[in-house]
Amino acid sequence: MVISGNTSGSIHQVVANIPSEIISYSLVNKTGGAITVTIYIIETGVAQVAITPYQVSLAVGEAYVSDTKVLVPANRSINIVTSGSLDYYVSIQ
Repeated sequence: MVISGNTSGSIHQVVANIPSEIISYSLVNKTGGAITVTIYIIETGVAQVAITPYQVSLAVGEAYVSDTKVLVPANRSINIVTSGSLDYYVSIQ
């Protein structure tokens, strides 16, 4: 499964109703200035946990790419929060 698109604020997506694994992701700054971005895993009613460094800073056109695998328990959500326009691509197995 792939979650991809563009956001200028935040995107919230349920991963799956079974345990899953994020196998890679990329984040690309699409604005004319620097932005910050953080990806979180969220369990409903519980605090979010960051899987990227908190507020990764991306210069104009810069990308943040990771192939670090992250296990995601069933019924959790991915929340991507950014301060500007961002393309995102998350591969989930």
